[in-house]
Amino acid sequence: MLDFATRVHNHNYRLDPIIRSLLDTDFYKFLMHQFIWMLYPDVPVTFSLINRTQKVRLAELIPEVSLRAQLDYVRDLQFQENELIWLAGNRFYGRRDIFRPEYIEYLRGFRLPDYRLERQDGQ
Repeated sequence: MLDFATRVHNHNYRLDPIIRSLLDTDFYKFLMHQFIWMLYPDVPVTFSLINRTQKVRLAELIPEVSLRAQLDYVRDLQFQENELIWLAGNRFYGRRDIFRPEYIEYLRGFRLPDYRLERQDGQ
C-alpha cells in the first residue's frame, strides 16, 4: 500500500502524473479542436490558462519545477488505439459520428506542442 504522508515529503519520489491520458480534458476542447482542424488548418492557435480564483496564487503554491515536470510528461502522451475507438464510436449529444474519421486519424499522430510558462502577479 502507498504511504501518502511519506510521499508528500519525499522529493525523490518519481513523477505521479496528474494527466494520464489525452482524454483527460473537457469534451468541448475536442469539438473546438476538430472545428479548427477542419476550417482553419493553417492558422496558428494558442491556448492560455487563466486562474479565475485570483485569491489562489498558483505560482506561490505550486513549485515551478513540479509544474514543468507535469507539462513535460503530458507532452509525451499520445492517443492509444482504444481511446480513438472510444472517441470514434461513442454517441455524443445523441449523435453518432460526431468526430470525422479524418480527424480521428489526425489524432493518431497528435502531440501537444511546446509551451511557455511564465509568472504574472503570483499566477
